[in-house]
Amino acid sequence: MLMLPVISDPESLTTPSSTDSAAQTDTAFDLLTDQRRRAVLRYLNDNEDPVSLSDLADHVALEERDRTSGTIAATGDALLGTRRRIELSLRHVHLPKLAAADAVTFDTDANTVSLCETGTALLAQFDHLRRD
Repeated sequence: MLMLPVISDPESLTTPSSTDSAAQTDTAFDLLTDQRRRAVLRYLNDNEDPVSLSDLADHVALEERDRTSGTIAATGDALLGTRRRIELSLRHVHLPKLAAADAVTFDTDANTVSLCETGTALLAQFDHLRRD
């Protein structure tokens, strides 16, 4: 008797497992595309304990300043404004996205963030891609 694979979408002719794998790959690339999210994952990977949102924003601001040194926004009071914008983007965009993918745990009550196993795996994938 000939067994045919289960097709999740007859139009696409893909099996559920290949669709799931493609979705996971898309999610990984989406998460790793943004420099701030990569900076978050790297910083959390370097710290075993949960990190405060404030410390995380400081780190990302300094990393971005180092990449764009020489710009007006990299000095003085402008850096404080940049840091505040970074903290807001982390709180409302990047951390929820990473948490939804189980890459980080974001405790909104304590304002702390910690890395999950998925986040460690994402970093390993990114490092592997960079080496190739």
